[in-house]
Amino acid sequence: MNDTSIISELNKQTFSRNDIFKVAVSLEQQFSQTDIRNLLEKLLASDLIVRVGRNQYQKKSEIGFSEYQPHYSKKAKEIKDIISEQFPLIDFRVWELTLLNEFVNHQIAHNKIFVEVENDGTDFIYQTISEKYQNEVLLKPTSDEVYRYGKDDGIIIQRLVSESPRGRNDKYEITLEKLIVDMFASKLMSSFLTRGDYPAAIEDMFSKYYIDQVKLFRYAKRRNKADEIRDFLKQKTSVKIHSEEMQ
Repeated sequence: MNDTSIISELNKQTFSRNDIFKVAVSLEQQFSQTDIRNLLEKLLASDLIVRVGRNQYQKKSEIGFSEYQPHYSKKAKEIKDIISEQFPLIDFRVWELTLLNEFVNHQIAHNKIFVEVENDGTDFIYQTISEKYQNEVLLKPTSDEVYRYGKDDGIIIQRLVSESPRGRNDKYEITLEKLIVDMFASKLMSSFLTRGDYPAAIEDMFSKYYIDQVKLFRYAKRRNKADEIRDFLKQKTSVKIHSEEMQ
C-alpha cells in the first residue's frame, strides 16, 4: 500500500485512527485492525502525519510549523558532548536560560546552563563537569544558593524527572513540551522568569513550532501540573487544546 495514497485520501483537517483505517481498507480490502498500529507508526516515523492530540492527527504538510531546534551556546554543547561520550548509559537533558529569550519580552541577561541527570548519575556528572569547569558548578542548589553563588554561564546540576520528554533528533536536547511544563513545575526555573511573560511566550511557542500536546500533558501529569496548565492555556492564551480527553 502506498503511504502517499493514504494521505491524499484523508480529507479532514484533523483525523482519527479510525479515519485512517477506513481509508486503508478502501485502498486494500485485506487491511485489518491488526495492521493499523504498524501503519500509524510508519506514517508518523516518515513525517507524513503528526499527532496533535489523543487519537488526533494532522498531515505534516498542512501543519505549517517547524520542529523546535534549540540553539545551544558553545559551552552547553561541550557539556552535552562530554556527558554523552563519557556516560552513554546515563539519561540526561541539557538546556540554558537564554534559550527562552526567543520567546520572552524581558530578556535574560545572565545565563545559567542546566544539566538534568537521572538520580543515580548526578554525583558522577558533578565530579566530571567540575574537573573541567572549576568553581562554576552547583549540585542541586536552592534558588537562594544560585543567587548567592551562581555565576554567569554557571552550571546547575539537578535531578531529571522521570518520563521527561526526549529530543527527537538528539535525545539529550530539551523539548518545548518539557520547557513549558517546567515553567510551571520548577521553582528554580520560574524564579528566573517574569510570570507576566508566560501567555505571550507560550503562544509564540505554539505559533512557531509543532508541539505534541499528548507528550506535553503526559509530562504535566507526571509533575502534577496538568490541570493548572490546561486552565492556563484556556484562560490566558488562544492556544487550542486539541483533545479534552487529555485529563
